[in-house]
Amino acid sequence: MIKLTKENTARAIERCKQLKPKVRFLEDRTFAVESANNPNVYQVRFDVKDGEKFGECQCKAAERGLVCYHIAGAAAVNILRQSMKRMAA
Repeated sequence: MIKLTKENTARAIERCKQLKPKVRFLEDRTFAVESANNPNVYQVRFDVKDGEKFGECQCKAAERGLVCYHIAGAAAVNILRQSMKRMAA
């Protein structure tokens, strides 16, 4: 899993805004993200350990340790889902 920080996600967020990938919720903190460049669908997972946020994707960029636009897109949906869960509690 890749540790997510403001510094390493900024470029991925900008790319995500340009490409607007489709994100589908699968289960708690796990999403399916359609590639904007090919027919692939990538599974993205998130975790929080000791207050630090981590993300994982199956794409080649993430395999090299980079935060990809798939993670950025799924993170936006994950943040919304988690905030809605807290509001309902």
